[in-house]
Amino acid sequence: MKKTNRNMQWVLALVFVLLGFLMAYQYKQLQDPVKKLTVQETEDLFHEIEMLKEEKAALIENNNELTEELKSYEIAASSSNEANQLLKTELDHSRLLLGLVDVKGPGLTLSLKPTDPLLNPQTFSYLTDLELVYIINELKFAGAEAISINEKRIAIQTGIKSSSNNSYILINDEKVSPREEIVIKAIGDKNKLNSAVAFQGAMSYNALEFYDIRFQPVDELFISRYEKPFSTSFIEEAK
Repeated sequence: MKKTNRNMQWVLALVFVLLGFLMAYQYKQLQDPVKKLTVQETEDLFHEIEMLKEEKAALIENNNELTEELKSYEIAASSSNEANQLLKTELDHSRLLLGLVDVKGPGLTLSLKPTDPLLNPQTFSYLTDLELVYIINELKFAGAEAISINEKRIAIQTGIKSSSNNSYILINDEKVSPREEIVIKAIGDKNKLNSAVAFQGAMSYNALEFYDIRFQPVDELFISRYEKPFSTSFIEEAK
């Protein structure tokens, strides 16, 4: 009997030693620092980012110049006769609907700010593309004529997609963090828009319940135009 107890003690001791080794190894793995970039790699990365920013700014400036030049041609052409003037009016209206011009008007501002995750540690989650698409749909159903998220204009070719780990949400190929405050603007009938978001349960969809949501109807909002060029490869007019 004593021999059996001694054997069990050796087995337990061996198990505890192995567990201690595994825990120490796992702790070491967790404490190992993530590989850091060298000074040269960091400088190269910042340089590349700056170059891309400059290239983007140059393209936007060039696009603005071409837009103004086109407008001057249209004004000159429309001044000749009534038909051209009507065509110019239709063209301006199309640009307005497509989001290709800056717009202003009455509407609503809506801010989404995440609450402290520690308040709901078991269930807390950050919002994703699903919640943003849901809000856009609610606003459009209430008659919103122009919408922006963090100053990014929502147009017919706008895509909204969360990253694989939801560290950011892409809107017009630009990042929006769900961990920071998100501001949505909508131009339309401010009373209808306010009623849509104030309706009981409307702003409790999925992760929205973990956000401090505030909205305010305003007399005038400014929403900048959609900056990216439209492109099509497959659609054509059906005759």
